[in-house]
Amino acid sequence: MSCKRRAGALGALTALVMLLTACVPQSQTRPDATGGATAAPTGDATIASSPAPVAPGAEVASAVFTPRPGSQASGSFTVVASDEPDAYQIITHDLAAPAGSELTLLPYTIDASQPCADSGFRFSLGSVDSMDPGSQLLLPDLTQGDPSFFGSAVLTLYSDADREQNDCLATVVASAPIVWTMSPRRPDLKVADTGQTAGAAGVVAVDDSGAAISYTVAPGDTLSSIAERFGISVDDIFYLNPSRGLAPQDQSAYTGEVLNLSLADR
Repeated sequence: MSCKRRAGALGALTALVMLLTACVPQSQTRPDATGGATAAPTGDATIASSPAPVAPGAEVASAVFTPRPGSQASGSFTVVASDEPDAYQIITHDLAAPAGSELTLLPYTIDASQPCADSGFRFSLGSVDSMDPGSQLLLPDLTQGDPSFFGSAVLTLYSDADREQNDCLATVVASAPIVWTMSPRRPDLKVADTGQTAGAAGVVAVDDSGAAISYTVAPGDTLSSIAERFGISVDDIFYLNPSRGLAPQDQSAYTGEVLNLSLADR
């Protein structure tokens, strides 16, 4: 879903400027909420330190589309810091794709042979047909000031034939790995499991070193109690889970929901 706003021409640059702060696909489903799952206010919880703000206009990422065999698609985009703190813009360059194609960001690097991208978390920027020079898409925030969890972008096209033959609603016509140059925004964020509590009695998964990497929500858990158990803030949970459910900043915890606790797996 997205909001559109007409803007003035961007000079000679035929680019689409998009505020990269979030969009959540309507196809996702919300897990069942636990009883008493609503988190308490975060209050004065301390957020881990972060580097200095990125200077407005600084380029922090780029991507160049490679068309799939037989497809007529091309173009590139750059990501730059906005004038607003912790906000970023996507500027497309010479973007071209078959009529009806959609531009979508994915939280992983898509395999070059992957023919379909219609499942899992997707960040839709809308139809390429509507991306006239000077148009602007304003999107709600989900990245907590750090969009670098997006690994790739795809241009996809709905095909009746693919839907019937391959059960695919979004055929990939071109893909582009996103190359980030910005540094992590919370490099000092660490979790430390202090043990089960009444509001954080779920199961913790650990890596080979014993460090907590994920947490499975138990009935009656709250995000505030889970955050307290691991010595972080609820905002840190949102930061570590940008592709969480229908709304990454949902203040409720859901039974069976798996929360990421690892910066590397963000």
